[in-house]
Amino acid sequence: MFARALVRPAASSWVGIAVNSAARRVRTPMAAAIGVNLGLLGGLLGEIILRAVPKQRTSHSKKRKRMATKGLKNRQDISPCRGCGRPKLTAHVCLHCYSDIRKKLRGMRREAERE
Repeated sequence: MFARALVRPAASSWVGIAVNSAARRVRTPMAAAIGVNLGLLGGLLGEIILRAVPKQRTSHSKKRKRMATKGLKNRQDISPCRGCGRPKLTAHVCLHCYSDIRKKLRGMRREAERE
């Protein structure tokens, strides 16, 4: 029957008090629209959500320390091409060999058009 609630008095510290939930019912606008009575918890949730902001700005050094582990990683999917030996991504066509094949195909098409 009793709910434990956090109440913020004038002196900026939080104090826990026991409140009879049946005696004190708070209806938020959302709950009133739906027709649900959330009790004291509904009123406190609205206040807590509004106050969920950082107390201080994150400093540049703390931000950089947090981001320090997110650096570039070494690629593990680079392998040499079987045709020319240049590095390429695994399961991809080598761009150097592909450009050679395109040039040869263009030449073959031109010869076929001439005939």
